[in-house]
Amino acid sequence: MTANLQILISGISLGCVLALLALGFVVVAKSTGVFNLTQGGFVVLGGYLSYTAHQTWGLPFVLAVLLSIVLVSALAVLLEATIVHRIATANLFTPILVTFGLLIIIPPVAAGIWGPDQKNLGDPWGLDVLRVGDLTITHRDLAVIISTLVLLAAFGAFFRFSRLGLAMQATALDPEAALAQGVSDRTVHRLSWGIAGALGAFGGTMLATTAGAGLGPGLEQYALLAIPVIILGGLESPLGAVLGGLFVGIVQQFAVVRVPESFGAGFYEVVPYLLMLVVMLVRPEGLFGTKKVRRI
Repeated sequence: MTANLQILISGISLGCVLALLALGFVVVAKSTGVFNLTQGGFVVLGGYLSYTAHQTWGLPFVLAVLLSIVLVSALAVLLEATIVHRIATANLFTPILVTFGLLIIIPPVAAGIWGPDQKNLGDPWGLDVLRVGDLTITHRDLAVIISTLVLLAAFGAFFRFSRLGLAMQATALDPEAALAQGVSDRTVHRLSWGIAGALGAFGGTMLATTAGAGLGPGLEQYALLAIPVIILGGLESPLGAVLGGLFVGIVQQFAVVRVPESFGAGFYEVVPYLLMLVVMLVRPEGLFGTKKVRRI
């Protein structure tokens, strides 16, 4: 029982990061109609910029993370304004291919700047743990879970009460009607990319603090793990992204520990994609997505 609770806590921590990364995909897709694969690049840059700000420039960890979020968010807005917005309405495939191209470019550029070696982010938690009975919870997992709850609450308040948040919802529901009411689609698109960049930077930093993982090449692959999450939850559903992230994180952690070695050493890595395939066969729009109605 204790071992299963221990796995559950680790799964919730991983699921929180996946949920934030998936939210980045959902916010852009819902507001602009673009499936933004550059999210993986934002994860990489977020981790490395936090490292530079904390380890090289000597900023406190929290300030380093905030600076990383601001810088990656600004880069995301710049990419949307100079590249993606020009082809956003071209057709279905062009924006996907362009964002995929940006994803291919960013990690090698990061490796060229920071080198291929693993780096220690120097997070403030280290290997410290909180003991609750027989359970041990790392301070890093607690920080990830609490930070995610705070961010989700902030997002909920932003979309429900702020003018920009309401404008983004209006654009997502009916872009033409929102434009007629004076809502600028450019502002909404750039804001959604800025939010995606911020979520990617924070997620990348948290992933880089995982015990035994560190910061190094390949971090963008974790962002791609968010794709099964949004397929599972529904591409246009923020609630689905959060619940899907938690579900996939928990299932993958149980797969890491409980799946027999006879299935293969890396079987746990394909479990989220197996879940995605099953959901797509049964409910293509995702568990929380809106079913499309075709009028004949």
